[in-house]
Amino acid sequence: MTVKVTTCDPSDSEAELMQMMTENRIRHLPVVSGGRLAGMVSIGDVVKLRMEAVEREAEEMKTYIASAG
Repeated sequence: MTVKVTTCDPSDSEAELMQMMTENRIRHLPVVSGGRLAGMVSIGDVVKLRMEAVEREAEEMKTYIASAG
C-alpha cells in the first residue's frame, strides 16, 4: 500500500495519466473531483483508449491515401 496516494483529475489527458502511472509504478489512479472520489482509472483503461486512438489514426490515414489516388 502507498502512504501518499497519487490521484488524477477528470481533465487529465491520456498522456498525463500514462506519465503518472509510469513514474509512480502504479496500475490504478483514483479520479478526484471537487475533493471527492469520482471514479477509478486503470492502466487497462488507458491502454484501451490509446489503442482506439491509434486504430482511428490508421483508418484516417488509409482513407486519406485511398482518396488521394
